[in-house]
Order: sequence, then C-alpha cells, then structure tokens
Amino acid sequence: MILIYAIILLSLVAIMFRRDFSAIGQISFRGGWKLGLLVLGLFLLQAGLVIYVSGQSMFQMFVVIGSQILLALLFLLNHHIPGAKLFALGIILNTVVMIANGGWMPITPETYQSIRPERNVELQARAPASKGIMLEQHDTNLWFLTDVIPINLLGHKNALSIGDVLILAGIAQFLFLATPGNKVEASGRASQVNTSP
Repeated sequence: MILIYAIILLSLVAIMFRRDFSAIGQISFRGGWKLGLLVLGLFLLQAGLVIYVSGQSMFQMFVVIGSQILLALLFLLNHHIPGAKLFALGIILNTVVMIANGGWMPITPETYQSIRPERNVELQARAPASKGIMLEQHDTNLWFLTDVIPINLLGHKNALSIGDVLILAGIAQFLFLATPGNKVEASGRASQVNTSP
C-alpha cells in the first residue's frame, strides 16, 4: 500500500513540474495487450488472495511468485522504456528473496513492531493483508534484501526492501524522463527568445 501512496506523490510532483503526460501514449509497448492483461489479472488475483485470504497456501504462493516473475519479464521486454530496467531489477530482487524464504517477504518482529505497534503477529505467520511473513533475522535468507527500511510517508508507516526502493526509483525515472516539459511552457519560452531584441 505504501508503494501506491508513493506513486501518487511522485505523480503529483510530476504534475507540479508541468510534465506532458500525453507523451506516455506515444511509447511503443512490446508484448502486446494480451500479456499486459495477463499480468494485470494475476496482480488483481494476488491482491485479492493477499488482502482477503489468510494463511500461506501453495496456491497463494504460486500466484504471488508467478505474477512477480511475469511482471519482471514484461519490464525486461520493454527495457527501452525509461525506468523499466530499475523496476525489473527491483521486482527480481524482491522475488529472489521471497523464493529463498518460502514464497513470502520476510520482516523481523522488531521492524514490524516499529511500524505496527498495535498488532501482534506470531513468528512464521503472515501479517494481515500483507505479503510479509514474520521471521527472526538469523532465520532469514538474504536478510539484507527483505523489508528492512522502516518509513513514515504522510503518516502511513511501512517497511520497504531494497527492491521496493529500486521500483520507486524506476517509477520516478519513468514519470520524469518519459514525460517531457509542458509544450505550452516550452513554446512560451521560445516566443520570448524570438521577440527579444
């Protein structure tokens, strides 16, 4: 959820800097709409299974990991798009650490308590409405790639992984490199130059 808030914030910043979002429609997309719809459908299914279904079933893990892998492949296929490589790398790092720890993203009890002090989650249990599983640091494979970065964004506390940070960097790169400066603003500057003595 914190990633959604961050994306909204980055989009608002891009709007403040008068970026031309119409340019996004001119980007050539590889893979076709069928692959895009497949990835979108898997992520909607993933969201439903994570938010509304408790536990750690094999079907849940298959959908979560499968959608992550497909999304990474989709962005690697479209590596020419600004931010796609960073986004894909972030997804790959998150997927690797999840596979290394049974299909879920580990978070230590200490980190979880710092962002959700009102909740108590047992070790090896999945946090409510989350892909995070509670593991001690010494029981976690590739601990440095897990949710180890606690943040507070506009009052919303959460923990990010290095992969999440790369995903946000990729989104920021896309918003500011795929959208040139506003055309009206640019033409206004050009007319000022032409009329200057």
